[in-house]
Amino acid sequence: MESTVATDLDPALLDAFLAAEYQVVDGEARLSLTIGRRHPKLDQRLRRHPWAILTAFNPGANQLPDDANQQRHNQLQAASALAGLESLPTINRAPGHNWPDEHGLLLLAPDRRWLILQARRFGQLAVVCGEPGGQALLGLLDPCPVNPLPAAVFELHG
Repeated sequence: MESTVATDLDPALLDAFLAAEYQVVDGEARLSLTIGRRHPKLDQRLRRHPWAILTAFNPGANQLPDDANQQRHNQLQAASALAGLESLPTINRAPGHNWPDEHGLLLLAPDRRWLILQARRFGQLAVVCGEPGGQALLGLLDPCPVNPLPAAVFELHG
């Protein structure tokens, strides 16, 4: 299932990533994250470890059928368990609900190379990352023609 998505990121898609709401599901509670903001409740919950949000849904921003997305999500869950990573489920939601919700995982302290490898494996264009006390950042896996990039966006290399 190796993906070879490699393209410049469309500026409109970058805007959509930045406007999205990333909900972390922690039992009955949901923590809502947005790019460029600090999230002290999440820092406290994660015992101040770095984290990343990754989905396997809709590779390359191309919608897949629900069953295909669920199968890919199950594979991501298996890969994170095999890597020994703690995780929490996420729901990544577009504003205005003009794109279907995407389920993913918040991964606790993932290795950067492993994260990039899995994001590429599942055809993802970006991941959401955070460090304790810092803002939620958007890490792009492919070049973006927007120059300069917004403050909370970086190119993720490893």
